[in-house]
Amino acid sequence: MRTLIALTVALGMGAGLSAVAAQGQADGNKYEKGAAVTLQGCVTAAEKKDTYVLTNVREWPVANSDMGKFGKRYYWIDKNSKDMKDHVGHTIQLIGKITDVSKSEIEFKAGESGAGLNVEIEGPGKNVVTPAANADVNPVNRPNKDDIPITLLKLKVEEIKMTSSTCTSTM
Repeated sequence: MRTLIALTVALGMGAGLSAVAAQGQADGNKYEKGAAVTLQGCVTAAEKKDTYVLTNVREWPVANSDMGKFGKRYYWIDKNSKDMKDHVGHTIQLIGKITDVSKSEIEFKAGESGAGLNVEIEGPGKNVVTPAANADVNPVNRPNKDDIPITLLKLKVEEIKMTSSTCTSTM
């Protein structure tokens, strides 16, 4: 079985600190083991064969923050690579349930061609390497290039449907 990692985008924070803290507790319940989640985004090929990244992601339920227990929320979707390969360049919607919530990290790596900076997202059994922008990581904001702690939500996909034959930046 091959893997796809779906990456969440940063969500705006428009509330005061006390409101954010209270909402954070409520949001946390939305992203626990057993919770239903819907993701929509653009399927992009990652650096290694048969790995994919979902970019421009929107998630439902909607939260006030993209933060999880251990850092920013990222999704790991175990799906056969043939299911994703046919959708490269398409906007898709995934519906499923969270089967695990764990601590993980993103590491900075030199680009395969020697140009640019990639990131490696550590997942269960297999890592995904992709350009930093696909992971919503700006290396300019991280001058020390330390590993980034993340909350990794493993998602068991129950349904995949194409919502557009092209990738759009807004959904």
